[in-house]
Amino acid sequence: MTERKINRIVVLGVFFVSLVVYVMTLPVTVVFWDVGEFCASAWLLQVPHPPGSPLFILIARVVAMVPFLPDIAARMHAISAVASALGVTFLYLVAVKIIGRFRGSPQTFFDRFIVYGSSVVGAFALALSPSYWDNATEAEVYALSMLFVSFVLWLAFRWWERADEPHNEKYMLLIAYLIGLSVGIHLLALLALFSILMLVYFRRYEVNRRNTIRLALISVVVFFVIYPGVVQYLPSMLDGEFKGMKSGLLTLIPPLILMVAGYGAYRTSKTRQKMLHIACLSFLLIVIGYTTYIVVLMRSNVDNLPMNENNPNNLARLTSYLGREQYGEAPLLKGPSWDNELQGYREKLFPRRRSEEAMHDPTRVNYTSDTDFFLRYQMYHMFIRYLLQNFVGAEGDWQDAGWSGKETFGIPLLIGLIGLYYHTRRDVKNSLVIIVLFVVMGPAFMFYANMQEPQPRERDYFYVGAFYAFCIWIAIGVVAILDFLKMKLKQEGAYKVAAFTALSICTAVIPINLARTNWFEHDRSQLYIAWDYSYNLLQSCKPNSILFTNGDNDTFPLWYLQDVEGVRRDIRIANLSLINTNWYILQLKNQTPHEAQKVPISLTNQQIERIQPVRWTQRDMELPVPKDVYERFGITDTGVINKGKITWTMTGRQFSQDVRFLQVQDIMVRDIVLTNKWERPIYFATTVSPDAKIGLDNYLWMQGLAWELKPIKVPSVEAGVDPEIMEANVMAQNVVPSKELQYGFLYRNLDNPNVYYDENARRTMMMNYRATFMRVAFYAMKVENNMEKARKAMARMEEVMPINIVPIQDWRLTADIMRIYHQVGDTARFEIYANIVEKACLDLLYSGNFDPTGSFSPYGYLLDIYDTRKDYVKALDILKRASVQFPNDPTVKSRIQFYEQQLKGSSPGDTTTSQ
Repeated sequence: MTERKINRIVVLGVFFVSLVVYVMTLPVTVVFWDVGEFCASAWLLQVPHPPGSPLFILIARVVAMVPFLPDIAARMHAISAVASALGVTFLYLVAVKIIGRFRGSPQTFFDRFIVYGSSVVGAFALALSPSYWDNATEAEVYALSMLFVSFVLWLAFRWWERADEPHNEKYMLLIAYLIGLSVGIHLLALLALFSILMLVYFRRYEVNRRNTIRLALISVVVFFVIYPGVVQYLPSMLDGEFKGMKSGLLTLIPPLILMVAGYGAYRTSKTRQKMLHIACLSFLLIVIGYTTYIVVLMRSNVDNLPMNENNPNNLARLTSYLGREQYGEAPLLKGPSWDNELQGYREKLFPRRRSEEAMHDPTRVNYTSDTDFFLRYQMYHMFIRYLLQNFVGAEGDWQDAGWSGKETFGIPLLIGLIGLYYHTRRDVKNSLVIIVLFVVMGPAFMFYANMQEPQPRERDYFYVGAFYAFCIWIAIGVVAILDFLKMKLKQEGAYKVAAFTALSICTAVIPINLARTNWFEHDRSQLYIAWDYSYNLLQSCKPNSILFTNGDNDTFPLWYLQDVEGVRRDIRIANLSLINTNWYILQLKNQTPHEAQKVPISLTNQQIERIQPVRWTQRDMELPVPKDVYERFGITDTGVINKGKITWTMTGRQFSQDVRFLQVQDIMVRDIVLTNKWERPIYFATTVSPDAKIGLDNYLWMQGLAWELKPIKVPSVEAGVDPEIMEANVMAQNVVPSKELQYGFLYRNLDNPNVYYDENARRTMMMNYRATFMRVAFYAMKVENNMEKARKAMARMEEVMPINIVPIQDWRLTADIMRIYHQVGDTARFEIYANIVEKACLDLLYSGNFDPTGSFSPYGYLLDIYDTRKDYVKALDILKRASVQFPNDPTVKSRIQFYEQQLKGSSPGDTTTSQ
């Protein structure tokens, strides 16, 4: 069998094994974060968040039309699976070429076994690494973007091999076109330019200081010509504006540039100025590839498009959209940054701590300088930590978890570092190409992003290009080990046995072990939580409601359900993050997506265009309530009706010690509530933070996963529910999903031990689910005095989401549930929860990391547990520990005496108290 045939068989094997892994772990429907947004935007050819991804949207729309899977989101996920499998395959091919550069083309079967086997190990190390695997199984832009990176890098090495053949420039021209196309997916592929230009330099030119400086300058110029040149400046000049300058003459510059490039390409083809000819053609091809953004401009002008983020319906707005102006600027070399000595902001070189937002207080408090912040947070926490988690192992699945080698023992990292060293020893030029790829897609990108602490989610997916480069080094590291064995073992038979054994061990400890370690957390083949949670949230609302949501995860999957699946399109979703922007407010006010009603807003379009946060002093607000509104809500209390209004205090947000303010979202929530005048139901998702409810908490009644605004105060925490709707939603069984209003929640696979739920799901969604069951139980106990109903509600909760399958993140919530089980007389479940609370409280006692006088002091919870169990020995032990901290506390002393008497069998009366 020829070398080419063997290689092709291995290539197919790498592709299909990777694809099978990804298909087996592919989500069955929509998942959280940006996936819902991308799926919805693709299905209706909409405009997602800046800077957009028109090529991805077009590809996803075409693929979604083919019914090879029942779920539309799953079809779009499959794009990433195929793209990622192809990306792994091209890494294998690149590794073969790189290894062949310093070892020579494999001549014997065993030589091929070494080269191909090592490359397979490197390829599967990428395929099964956590960050790459995450991207491979969801409808996001990063998988396709990495395919472009992998493909153009392979084309560059292909060109290297054929650089002396006629028409070799076709590879470079194809690379240029692909880079232009890739901008319509993500800007990641642009970063591969530096490595590609370095390959050209090493192949065509003498390596010396002068030429190296030229390479650096040319690389920077080429990059900036594309970004921001082609990507941002060409559209801006077409609109007659450039860097603040406005002139009609500017509109002539882009066509003039294209004409010059076209003429240059024609002229140089005649004069045989080959490099200039390729440069002109490449520029034109990049621009042609970039024209996918015409789709954004076209679709943004469609009336009532449900998703039209930033409304880039003209060149000026498109330029702002492409420049991500919505997110503000992140100065790199000079700008305002926090100064510890001044305790304020000043102009600095190397500004790292730029954010003035309250949420970024850790950026200002936890670091001594910008350099300290850069090294400890940005370099280590936001890059090196991710590298270690991928190739050593993660400490856990919670956000900001560290790294741990307990599963892989750091072997992938070690072999990768060996590969880096060996590559630089054997082939300096090509090693520099991969080093540049790693640095540009890792530390350099991290420097450019200038991320602040904390981040809303982990950002490891940004650095997959760097992990790609590292996996090439893993392949070379395996070769290094096998070459070392060859050097030490002179007898060919012994070497072959040792090499086969070593390669088998490397395969076992890297790709196979990575698959074993990462499979459970990456298998989303039975994951319905995003679909079900979004469905349940929508079905918590009455017809034609206005629903205020908080962020990505309680908004994007809802958009998917409405736009793609047609569920509850009557509801207008008002995202409280986006409502800080004027374009979104205008869309809520003026548009009717899916024929849903407009959101009532009193501000004129001109006022909305100029809206800004305002200074605020605490004041009382009131909203009139007509009698027919009271009747509609079933309110018969004459005292409430005669009042004829609701009143609440709007405090605003703290800006400084003496200054309060309203964000735009606060202004708009107030305006919508006042303008609506009770005509349509208004809801706040349970994920909305208290400060975003503008003080309306006393009038919000729980109806599932949302709070409805009603014209009557909540009499108590326990009574603040609509019992009929709550029970219909929470206690429902065997629910068949409906596109129209139908009470009844879905809880698919929350009781399945084979389904993994990440920290976000456990911390937020599951907590909200459990809160609904607890509210039903509280209402039954405190208002209806019906312990049996409360017991059934809590039993249903445990049936739906057993704590051994879906653990509770917060021990205090576990303690609250424990107490409910005790009150309803469910001893068995009380013990299950009590054991968890006991362990958590004892851990706190031993750590000393708690407030002994606070509401959540572990002492009170432990005494409750031991009182219930009548375990007076343990209760005494806890109290004696407490007496060390509170030697003069009379309550502690009396409790000690009480338990001592209990142990003697003479109880003077129960003095038990609980927290």
